Amino acid sequence: MKYLPPHVRNSLSLCVIAFGAGFFLSARAQDSTSVSPTLTEVPLSTQAQQAAVAIDVNRRQREQAYVKLLAGQRLLVQLRSGDIEPALVAATVRQAQVALTAAGQLDPLLAEAHSALAEIALFYPPRDMDEAIRLAKSAVGINRNNFGGHLMLARIYALRSGLTAPEIDKSQAEHAIVEFREVVQLVSNDAEAWAVLGELYSALGRTDEAIQAFTRWSAAPSAVNPAFYETITGRRNLTPDAAAARLAEALIKAGRRREAIAAIRRALFLSPQNDSYEELLNRAVDASGDDDASVIAELRSTIAAEPQGTLAPVLLARMLVRIGRVDEAVQTLRTAITRRGDADKESTLSLRLGLAQTLTDAERYGDAVALYEQILIENGISGNALLTDQRKKRMASELLRRIIGLHITSGKSKEALAAFERLRRVSGDDDSTMVLEEASLLRALGKRREALAVLQTGRARFPEQTQIVYQEATILAELGKVDEGVSLLKTRLSGPGKSSKRAPSPIADIDLYLRISNLYTQANRGTDAVAAARTALALAPADQPDIVTAALFTLSSAQERAGDAKGSEESLRRVLASEPNNATALNNLGYFLVERNERLPEALDMIQRAVKAEPTNSSFLDSLGWAYFKLRQFDEAERHLTEAARRGTGSATIHEHLGDVYFEQGKKDLARAQWQKSRRLLADGEQSNRIKVKLGRSSK
Repeated sequence: MKYLPPHVRNSLSLCVIAFGAGFFLSARAQDSTSVSPTLTEVPLSTQAQQAAVAIDVNRRQREQAYVKLLAGQRLLVQLRSGDIEPALVAATVRQAQVALTAAGQLDPLLAEAHSALAEIALFYPPRDMDEAIRLAKSAVGINRNNFGGHLMLARIYALRSGLTAPEIDKSQAEHAIVEFREVVQLVSNDAEAWAVLGELYSALGRTDEAIQAFTRWSAAPSAVNPAFYETITGRRNLTPDAAAARLAEALIKAGRRREAIAAIRRALFLSPQNDSYEELLNRAVDASGDDDASVIAELRSTIAAEPQGTLAPVLLARMLVRIGRVDEAVQTLRTAITRRGDADKESTLSLRLGLAQTLTDAERYGDAVALYEQILIENGISGNALLTDQRKKRMASELLRRIIGLHITSGKSKEALAAFERLRRVSGDDDSTMVLEEASLLRALGKRREALAVLQTGRARFPEQTQIVYQEATILAELGKVDEGVSLLKTRLSGPGKSSKRAPSPIADIDLYLRISNLYTQANRGTDAVAAARTALALAPADQPDIVTAALFTLSSAQERAGDAKGSEESLRRVLASEPNNATALNNLGYFLVERNERLPEALDMIQRAVKAEPTNSSFLDSLGWAYFKLRQFDEAERHLTEAARRGTGSATIHEHLGDVYFEQGKKDLARAQWQKSRRLLADGEQSNRIKVKLGRSSK
């Protein structure tokens, strides 16, 4: 028998049953003495003729219904294509609705008419989501295997779930998952269905299921119409390379770095110019995990497959430095540089910059400086004159900043100051950022009074540069003049009765109070810090949760300094109540518990969650290393604190913590080196005095 759609087969079956029942009753009537006169009086041939006429009428209605359905669907295809002039859209929608409604009236079992009308109700004005749900449910009720009905229900529930909102509606998300699972039962390689399923699972924290869905998406053919997925995800792409990238992100989240790198390789192969995929590869390599050997193997495979690539050799070198194979890392990059030669100067430059960073990571600062200087010379940049070529100016500025940082790290004050003078000549002296950079350099070298003088002169030259004011206030506090620093910040307040002539700006005032609170916290004036933070929290608009959260973080730190451990924890718990996965709240609460030697396993778990969310955050890595230190797991502590120091070279706390680890391991020379770095970054005060004691103890 020729294949017929289910609703057609059902309609014909009903007609056949009706005809059969009439024939059966008529046959019995010839032998019965108690049958109805109506039936016995009508000849059999007449009943058959009536049934045949009914069948013919139904057939004609179905044919007419199909004509109307096809007409409506043609119009719907035109609407989907977007090729219709805007002025004609409303009329086309009405024509499609009329045709599809007529189709449904002619054949009430035509599920496709209901699902098409549901699509119109959902996507075209006047939109009516409730009507779309009713029509889609009607289509599925007529035929439980109706693809369009399930797809419309899945899309509606997904929209209602608020997929991109801060908090997903779990009930609506679960309904959407059920319907999308029906869709992929009917069409197993539907890219949109697998993609949205992956997003829903990911938002619900069901990482393994998200990985499965994204894997199926990456194996599916390209989607015909990506509009719905782009809309519901905030303009993500529904392309094969995007599928590989989303799979990689889920794999990173699950700690499966090697598989993630393989997925990113596919994304880069499909879209080699996409810079975001290179950043994703960076994330995969930087993600925490103990599978370094497998990641190294995957990066070697990437280099073998794409020998002209530049990113994989740089990342491989970084991994090799991380596990102590410095010479191998340097050779990896030098081989890549030789392979590229002068054929592609930009790529060769990227590799050489990667080599300089590798030397820096390996603490071979002199070699790194020499390489940067060589690059400057080869590009005709002496660094001793104002540059007019903007490309060369940007390159010189960047490389000189790196050279300055290396000199600071290696304790070479004169060389750092000389490099800054070269930077000033390259950039010109009319740039207010030079004031900030000079002050930062002097501060890093322990020359805070000189830094203060530079800032005060700079504020007179650039009175509207607020960053100069903020840095000046910070240095005043570090010099023990916290009240002067606070007074300087208060001159910028714009609220009623304030001295500032600026227009009122509540958000700017909140930021100032938070800065004032931080100054008091650093000066060990916890009570004053709490008061300023509470003022900021009271000003924070309830409809701007990010500002409220920032105020709670500052309040928590102030409470901790004031000795109010319970209040500090409560402030962070307020953040976690609305944002259970807020990485900063998890890190801060975990760190405070570690500092107090309380509930260390719970603290470690919270910090691990924070690092998993932001694996390159130096503060989080420091917290994790410090937690392991408190648990006396010194090898783990060293691993994480070394990485934290690599990423946060300007943090006195990180260097102090790493020095403590080295000291416990018996590595006294390394411990002293880290403590000395920490002390150089500090003003005289409690922390500086503490490090002096440690240095004295380690020398005995």
